[in-house]
Amino acid sequence: MFKKFIDRLSLGENAEDPKLAMEAIERNVEFRGTNLLILVFAILIASVGLNVNSAAVVIGAMLISPLMGPIVGVGAGLGVLDLTLVRRSLRNLGFAVGASVMTSTLYFLVSPLDDAYSEILARTNPTIWDVLIAAAGGFAGIIASASRDKGNVVPGVAIATALMPPLCTAGFGLAHANWAYFAGALFLFVINSVFISLAAFSTVRWLKYPTRQFTDTRTRRRIVLVVTGIVLLTVFPSIWLAARLVAQNTFKQRADRFVSMEAGVPDNYLVQRSVDPVGRSIVLTYMGTGLDSVQVALLRQRLAVHELADCDLQVRTGLSLKELGREERTRSAGFQRQLEEQRALMAQLTAIKDSLAKRETFREELMREAMALGPIYAGWWSWTFPVRRIPCRARCRPVSCVFPDSTQVARLDRWLGQKLNGRGHTLVVAADSMPVAEPPIIRKRRR
Repeated sequence: MFKKFIDRLSLGENAEDPKLAMEAIERNVEFRGTNLLILVFAILIASVGLNVNSAAVVIGAMLISPLMGPIVGVGAGLGVLDLTLVRRSLRNLGFAVGASVMTSTLYFLVSPLDDAYSEILARTNPTIWDVLIAAAGGFAGIIASASRDKGNVVPGVAIATALMPPLCTAGFGLAHANWAYFAGALFLFVINSVFISLAAFSTVRWLKYPTRQFTDTRTRRRIVLVVTGIVLLTVFPSIWLAARLVAQNTFKQRADRFVSMEAGVPDNYLVQRSVDPVGRSIVLTYMGTGLDSVQVALLRQRLAVHELADCDLQVRTGLSLKELGREERTRSAGFQRQLEEQRALMAQLTAIKDSLAKRETFREELMREAMALGPIYAGWWSWTFPVRRIPCRARCRPVSCVFPDSTQVARLDRWLGQKLNGRGHTLVVAADSMPVAEPPIIRKRRR
């Protein structure tokens, strides 16, 4: 029964000639001419799709992306002991990654949209599912390359493994100096690339493709050791990474289940929760009457029920209902004081305005009465005083000045005192002057 199942897995007559399959893989490794132009435009399309948060545009960019070629070339080259193919693949892959990140960075530098939507955020935090997708996609891609009937496998693998969006997200992080986005996106791309290459390596070995022939046994042994070392250096970190991602996803699922089932506390509302799978911690923030030490201890005891015994649970209490009411009353009292101060200020301004109006009315009445005493002159009134002539000195302009006598000044002062009801006043007498035509100066010429 098992043998029949294995026979069904065999490619059989549908298998491509290994030599032709390897030649096709080698052709897809190079990035120049058509492949390079397609890559640049695919990156540009994917960047626009991420920028406007359009999954359809991103999928379209992945359909035309030629990035799978050098990644499969690395795994296939290791599988057939062809280090020349491995070096070519790595060189072209590095060039493709650099061109892709540069293109996306230039786009995001000139784009007016700088928000990180869900399509970008999804490419900054790798999960175990990304590992599984990359491995399965790599197996599907290399098997399609090894078969005659390829169908729609290659486009499907390009979409599933999603090699383009992480590079575009790295360009977004580089353009906006967001190093967390940049590092997370490149990390996701490396994960996808490594597992696709491992899948290609495993498939080539499983299909027993002929390895490269070496005339020197020592050279072959050295190549085998180099390939084995590269594979081990790739496999062990990948296994550790996969195990770490599994542990983080498991912790997050258990933490979410704990919060949904155990976090409810009477007379309190859970307003915020934070789960950190890396630090294995949960932070719960409540608002309400507050949690006492017994309730917090009970929550920590329930962690073991959900297999979270080593989790660091932190319980924080925000403002209680009493504190909220007290704060609201304090704020209301402050607003009331401000309103009363504004009303008092308005009353003062009104009083000042009325006082100024009364003063203006009094001044007008005073002017009317003063007009009965004498004609208006120079802004107020004037009296008829004797005119004195000031003798002109050398190079001075003679003027005529009006000087009131002491009797007139005393009379005016008494009148003002009566009008002002003895409130005190100061009388300033200013003499008006008018210039007199200066006689022409005659100068004698020297002979």
